[in-house]
Amino acid sequence: MRLRFSISVLPWLLALGSWLLLSCEPDTSCHQELQATVQIVLSADSVTTSGDVISYTQWDSISVLGVGCDVGLKGKKLKTIGLELRPDTTLTQYLTYYHGQVDTLSIEHTPRLQYINAACGCAIYHTIIRAWSSDQRVDSVSIINTIVESVAQDNLCIHMHE
Repeated sequence: MRLRFSISVLPWLLALGSWLLLSCEPDTSCHQELQATVQIVLSADSVTTSGDVISYTQWDSISVLGVGCDVGLKGKKLKTIGLELRPDTTLTQYLTYYHGQVDTLSIEHTPRLQYINAACGCAIYHTIIRAWSSDQRVDSVSIINTIVESVAQDNLCIHMHE
C-alpha cells in the first residue's frame, strides 16, 4: 500500500518540480505594453434648421499640440484620440485646433510608478482627478474612467455643440 501511494504521487511531484523550475526562470524580454495613454472619445451634435439635434461620434478634422511636451497629432474622421499624460507633473495640457478655434484641454492627474517585472521594469500609470476645457469650441469634458494604464480603455469624453 505504501509503495502504491508513492508511485501515484510521483507524477504530481514531477509536475510541481517542473513548474517551480520554469516559473523561476528570469524574463529576458518584455511582452507587455508599457505606454499608458489617456483615450479620449470625441462626441458632438448639431441642430438642423428644423430644430432637430443630430449627434455624431466623429470629428472631421482636429489637431492637437501638447503644452510643454513634444506631443502632437493631426487627423480626420476621428472617433477617439490617445494622448500621453506627463509623468513629471500633475497637470497635462493640450491645445486642440478645430475649424479655426483653439481650446485648451487640461487634465489633472496623479502619476504612479508601477513595477511590472525584471524585463519590463516600471511603467507610469495615472489616475485622472479632473478634466476641463477652455470652452471656446468644446462644451464639456467628462470622465468615463479615471484609471489610465497600458490597457486601452476610454477615459474622457470631449463633447462639442456645433
